[in-house]
Amino acid sequence: MLEPRRPPSPRDAIARGIDLVADDLERVEAELRRLLDSTVAILPAIGDHVIAAGGKRLRPLLTLLAAAAADAAGDARITVAAVGELIHTATLLHDDVVDTGEFRRGRPSARLHFGNGLAVLAGDFCLARALQAIASTRDPQVVSRLAETVTRMAEGEIAQLANAGDPALDRPSYYAIIDGKTAELFAWCAAVGGLARPEIAAPLGAFGRELGYAFQIADDVLDYSGSAETSGKTPARDLRDGKVTLPLLLACEADEGLAARVQRALRAGPPLADDEVGAILERVWMSDALAATTAIAEGHAQAAIAHLDALGPSLARDALVELTAGVARRSR
Repeated sequence: MLEPRRPPSPRDAIARGIDLVADDLERVEAELRRLLDSTVAILPAIGDHVIAAGGKRLRPLLTLLAAAAADAAGDARITVAAVGELIHTATLLHDDVVDTGEFRRGRPSARLHFGNGLAVLAGDFCLARALQAIASTRDPQVVSRLAETVTRMAEGEIAQLANAGDPALDRPSYYAIIDGKTAELFAWCAAVGGLARPEIAAPLGAFGRELGYAFQIADDVLDYSGSAETSGKTPARDLRDGKVTLPLLLACEADEGLAARVQRALRAGPPLADDEVGAILERVWMSDALAATTAIAEGHAQAAIAHLDALGPSLARDALVELTAGVARRSR
C-alpha cells in the first residue's frame, strides 16, 4: 500500500525552487554586490554584513519563479529581483534600529556592529540605489509601482510603531499593518514589478499579497514560539515592544483575563517588563492561539495558490505552489 505523499518541508521547497533558477540567482547576487558598491568604503561593508548573512532570498526567488512561470523574459527581471532584496535589506537595517534588535539571521544586527546612525543611513542608501536601479528599466509603470510600494511599506511600518502599546488594536488594524509592511513588497515581487503581461500581473500580485500575509503571520507565530537559535532573531521582541500581533489577539479573544492583563501592561508600557512578558507568553502558550494562527497562515497560503490557476502548467508554477505551501510551516 502506498503511503500518502508528505508535503515538502519549507527548506526543501526553497531548494527545489532555487535549482530551477540557479543561474539567474547568481546574476541577482552579482547585481546586489554592484548596487551596494560605493566609494564610501563603510557602505559596502554594512551591506555585506546583512547580505552575506544569507537569508532565504525569498523575494528574488519569488520574482524569478514568477517571471519563468509567466514567460516574463528579459534582463529587467534580474533588476527587479535584486531591487526587491535591496528594499528588504533597507527595511531590516531600519527595523533593527527602531526595534533595538540585537540579532538578525543568527548574528549581531548591523546596528550593534556599526552603530545606529550608520545602520539607518545605510538603509537609506539601499533605498536610493534600489530606486536608481529600477529607473534604469526606463519603464514608467514599473517605476511608479515601486514608488507606490515603498510608500505603502513606510505607512505600514509607521502604523505599527504608532499603534505599539495600543490595547484597542483589532484584527482589521493588524491586517492593515501587515498589508503595508510585508504583503505589499511580496505582491510587487510576484508581479515581477509590473513586467508580467497585464492579464497575468493582477493574479500574480494577488498571489504575492496572500503569500505575504502567510509569511508575516507565520513570522508572528515564531515571535512567540521560536528562539534566537531557531529563528535567528530575539524572541518575543514584538511583545516586549508592545506590538499586538495575531497570536496575542486570538489568545485575548479566547481569554478575557489575559485580555485585561495585556491592556494593563500596554497602558503601563512599552517596553514591557521581563516578568510581564514571561507571564503573557505562558498564557498564550497554554491557549490554542498559536495553532489557530498557524491555521490562518495556512489558509492564506492556500488562497495564494488558488491565484496561480491563472498560469499555465510549468515547473516554475509547481515550484511556486511548493514554496507557498511551505511558508506557513516554516520554523525560521
